[in-house]
Amino acid sequence: MIEIILKILLSYLLGSMMGGLILGKLTGGVDIRQLGSKSAGATNALRAHGKVFAAGVFLIDILKGLLAVIVVAKLPWPAETQTIISVEWLQVLCGLAAFFGHLYPVFFGFKGGKGVATLLGVMLGLSPVVLLAGLVGWLVILLPTGYVGLASIGAGIVAALFAGLWLPGGFLSPLGVFTVIASVLVIFTHRSNIRRLLNGTEHQFDTWGRFKK
Repeated sequence: MIEIILKILLSYLLGSMMGGLILGKLTGGVDIRQLGSKSAGATNALRAHGKVFAAGVFLIDILKGLLAVIVVAKLPWPAETQTIISVEWLQVLCGLAAFFGHLYPVFFGFKGGKGVATLLGVMLGLSPVVLLAGLVGWLVILLPTGYVGLASIGAGIVAALFAGLWLPGGFLSPLGVFTVIASVLVIFTHRSNIRRLLNGTEHQFDTWGRFKK
């Protein structure tokens, strides 16, 4: 039990290291939560500071999700006190902890981003095949519509359906449970995007990757 608690806590702290806010402090103290859509994620970073800044944010946020499942969850632990849950379930718990760290970062006043990049890193560590399915769904929605938020929601749903319907263990496997929870959380974190879509005020990319006014 101690192993589970400590690794979840460490994953949460790792997730609390917000790429957008760390780079903002390193480049003049800009808080991107005060700009654009008020999110600390890569999409708002692109809108507010351009491609290079956004790429750095995206990389940091992906890496912390990946490290939570491939490093933190597998840290050595004394055999006599080793937890009875499987590594796969511990990876799921650590991945979710990193995601919640991104949503509610202790280092930045518990006000973070929407967590899509962090979930990408977690999924990369858990199952690149499911990640690929989600990315295909993301592109299929993004290219004709230009709506990143809508594409992110769709990607989460596609990943959950793929993991639950086509992979061994289905929805009750560690991966299946994670993808279902993740897709629900992505919808929750994008509720403001849903409202803007309904109101016709959502930010939109054109076919060349620039934000429409």
